Amino acid sequence: MQIIKYRQKYKERCIQIFKTNLPKFFAKEELQQFKEFLDQSPDHYYIVEINGFPVGCGGIYFDERSNEAGLCWGMVDANSHGKGIGKFLTRFRLDLLQKLNAGQMITIETSQHTASFYKKNGFTTVDIIANGFCDGLDKYIMKIEAKT
Repeated sequence: MQIIKYRQKYKERCIQIFKTNLPKFFAKEELQQFKEFLDQSPDHYYIVEINGFPVGCGGIYFDERSNEAGLCWGMVDANSHGKGIGKFLTRFRLDLLQKLNAGQMITIETSQHTASFYKKNGFTTVDIIANGFCDGLDKYIMKIEAKT
């Protein structure tokens, strides 16, 4: 397993990975937002490859207005769930955020289906918004303190 920086040539594969996670992990309404995000060629977005084949993707963000940083658009192909890929990608992104943003809180917005995964990785739920992503998909706002 290796992590490489996102490039536009991975866009279609990332969209395929997203679609394998519908409708349980993402709202179908989010697909357009994800495509627009990828079109912006994000600086801090990454691909997880196994034997040269992308099986996951995820990024980090910095919001200078709110002085927050966090994880964004993290996902693993549904056919590869349960193999440690998500944990590997999450640990990579947390380590990167801690290097770039030491000492600040790290945020993620996730659903009821992945909140326990992030809890196992040290996050604490600070708010739950029923149907926050769409009908039946609650928004969990979770935080973890970056190590200094």
